[in-house]
Amino acid sequence: FKYFKKSNLESEIKTKFEKPQVANESMIEDLKYFSIDKQGNEYKIEAKKGNIDKSNPDIIYLENVKALIQLQKSNVILIRSKFAKYNTKNYDTLFNEAVSVDYNEHLLKSEFLDLSFEKNLVSIYDNVRYLSGISSLSADKAEIDILNKKTKIFMNDPNQKVLINSLSKNGNN
Repeated sequence: FKYFKKSNLESEIKTKFEKPQVANESMIEDLKYFSIDKQGNEYKIEAKKGNIDKSNPDIIYLENVKALIQLQKSNVILIRSKFAKYNTKNYDTLFNEAVSVDYNEHLLKSEFLDLSFEKNLVSIYDNVRYLSGISSLSADKAEIDILNKKTKIFMNDPNQKVLINSLSKNGNN
């Protein structure tokens, strides 16, 4: 039952990210975090504003976010969003609202992107749109394994299909 029931998690996340600033909260402006792992992969995240979670100081709620991921032997991945929830201990980040991912000639857009370094997984969901020079795609969710770069794109309802549009050489769909 829990797999098919739509949860209120997404609305709770948006509410928490968009909460008004309170005078005694820990507000940080123009913040930047940089990390590098044992394999030499780099992760940099920047935000115009950030609030440290009072109940868990390892969590920072960010606004106007830009993240750069430089994996070994790979091009830079740029992620942007209006809001994000960043864990300073394990670097896991949940981006939300107007999320965009730029990688080479590929552009992904969605409402949520969950980046987990612990699981080596990127989950992109809620109104996923993929655009490239020759095609476009619409789906409910995409998952990318960071280590082997394998991608799964699917719909939540197995009766629905992923919509793919491709342009032919003469420019027609």
